[in-house]
Amino acid sequence: MHDGTADEDGAAERRSHAARVLRGIRLRVLHLVLFWSLVSGGLAWLSTLALPFSSRLALQGLIWLAGCALTLLAGRHMVRDARKRLQADEIRHENEVEFRTTLNATTVGLFRLRNLVFDFVNATLAEMMGYSVEEFLTLAPMDVVIPEQREMVRQNSTRRAEGEPGYPYQLTFLRKDGSTFIGQVWSKRILYRGKPCTVGSIVDISARIEAEQEMRRMVNALAASNLELERFAYVASHDLQEPLRAITSFSQLLERRLEGRLDPEAADYLRFITAGGKRMHALVNDLLTFSRVAHKGSPFQLVQCDDSVAMALQALEDSIHDSHAVIRVGHLPMVLADGMQIEQLFQHLIGNAIKFGQPGKVPHIRIGAEREGGAYHFRIEDDGIGIPPAYQTEIFSVFRRLHKDPAYPGTGVGLAICKRVVERHQGRIWVTSMPNQGSCFHFTLPAPDGALPPC
Repeated sequence: MHDGTADEDGAAERRSHAARVLRGIRLRVLHLVLFWSLVSGGLAWLSTLALPFSSRLALQGLIWLAGCALTLLAGRHMVRDARKRLQADEIRHENEVEFRTTLNATTVGLFRLRNLVFDFVNATLAEMMGYSVEEFLTLAPMDVVIPEQREMVRQNSTRRAEGEPGYPYQLTFLRKDGSTFIGQVWSKRILYRGKPCTVGSIVDISARIEAEQEMRRMVNALAASNLELERFAYVASHDLQEPLRAITSFSQLLERRLEGRLDPEAADYLRFITAGGKRMHALVNDLLTFSRVAHKGSPFQLVQCDDSVAMALQALEDSIHDSHAVIRVGHLPMVLADGMQIEQLFQHLIGNAIKFGQPGKVPHIRIGAEREGGAYHFRIEDDGIGIPPAYQTEIFSVFRRLHKDPAYPGTGVGLAICKRVVERHQGRIWVTSMPNQGSCFHFTLPAPDGALPPC
């Protein structure tokens, strides 16, 4: 498929170049005519001089020789100049052919408009629309868009003509066979050969739009599925509380009532039932807390983190007393957050720092924060047993416990709750640690003067 308008423009350019070459040759020929007129005049003037015949003949010969030499040099220069111009014309023509080939090979549709009519399109655009280039050059932009958008095209063309800079926008284009596709259009007003025109490009983005829509559908479906699972976890956890409480309570009553009347093996079985019920109750309670982070959270308000840490330390008073933990708290900022969840966050992280201290050593814990851009970066450092690098991401998953030792009780939900709380506040949480060298838990929360997170 060829570009008829581009060929016509190239032919016109070649004709113009040939005309310039001919004008140059005519000018040089005129110069030679004038030169020989002067030579003839000089020869006629010599005949009037009172000189010996031999001298006059010698002068005439010199003048003729000089004229012939100059004529020969001028002729050679004319031939050389014409050859150079023709070579330049061939090179220019080859470049134009290569340029037009490149334009037609590109995956982007290109066009030029004059007076709201296409006067240049590349083969890609014609093929995109289902026309030949010759057919396309008889059309106007309003002919290739759906009727509902023709007024938009007219307004955009008017704005370009008034000098407004171009910007990308989307149109629904109408192919020759009646089918449609969504294209992204960019256009700009320029001067071409001294006359105003509009140049632009069209890219078929139908596949991209369809992929984005499919991705949105999948994301919405996934969000709905997650929401349903979270509701199920909440309901299941809530409804399991009562039967577990009953199992634990009645096991303890039975243990007290039959104390001393059971053989050792039966007493152990009963203790296993009671301990299992308690662990299951704690597990369900933590799962209920985990599911409540997103669905039962309070609206955000300004929270002084110093107060949140103080409340967390009060809740951990027994653990602090038993471990003799030394806790240093720096000045903490005010954040826009759910106050109960921030207190819960500090309680879990400080509680872990106490629980995972090194045996026989008093835990030392430091809590601080600093401003980093639009967020506050909090750090809770300890000198405990540490976490191997391979597990520093896994520990934030639900039910992921690294220690099965009874010395480190827990359900494996606490850090998952911390992660969920931080993410609800549009922050992130991570840990840096080495075994037997302590751990530092980091998390970020948006500063109050930054963008407000959703409630």
